[in-house]
Amino acid sequence: MKRFRAALKNKSNWPSLVTLALILACSLFSFWDTRFSEQARSAAFALVAVEFFIMLVVHLEEVKDSRTESMRLRKWEISSTGQIIAEAEKELFFSGWTLIGRIAPYQEELLAMESNIRIRMLIANLNNEAVHSGIKNTFGRSPKLKSLDYFNCFAAKQNIEIRTVNFPMAMFINARDIHTRNGRLTVAYQDFGEDDYDSPLIELTRTEADWYDHYKSQIELLWAQGTPWPPPTKEGTP
Repeated sequence: MKRFRAALKNKSNWPSLVTLALILACSLFSFWDTRFSEQARSAAFALVAVEFFIMLVVHLEEVKDSRTESMRLRKWEISSTGQIIAEAEKELFFSGWTLIGRIAPYQEELLAMESNIRIRMLIANLNNEAVHSGIKNTFGRSPKLKSLDYFNCFAAKQNIEIRTVNFPMAMFINARDIHTRNGRLTVAYQDFGEDDYDSPLIELTRTEADWYDHYKSQIELLWAQGTPWPPPTKEGTP
């Protein structure tokens, strides 16, 4: 009885309850008056079909809402930069045009991390005007930073490595402990004309071995293309 009362309070259940009541009425009527039993049964079957259709529509809406909520969680909670940083035990990797939106809020945490945790950052060479033009022409928008000055705060940390590339990267990556069995990474592709945060994230662990290994290889390939920053000074140069 309590469940029935709860169902009545939920207005979304009313169409189904009305349909079920009509099915019951048709069934009782078919037994009560045999002259109209065939018509009553036909009506009952039609109402059953209507109820099935209602249930299907409701189910599809629930699936849609669930997927929307799942994507929101993947973008802003499960795959957050902060969680990636907090979970790291051996290494971290970040790539993007500037990383400013993902790195700056966690600057203190990164600077305070144990020296045995390797941190790699791969960014566009913002000191190169051609890179700015390439990003704008390819993706319809410009990087949020105009130079690499912000990254000076990391230069003194021995466990933090920064490299730059002279081409517009089409994806940005957050990853931690990718060479261990508990590794995890997230990948998002740059959408034309859209902010980074509007791009859906792909979250991968070793349970998705093929895709995980593919993007792990991409990380190392991209890193190999990078140039250390700041550039090493020649021996004897002040």
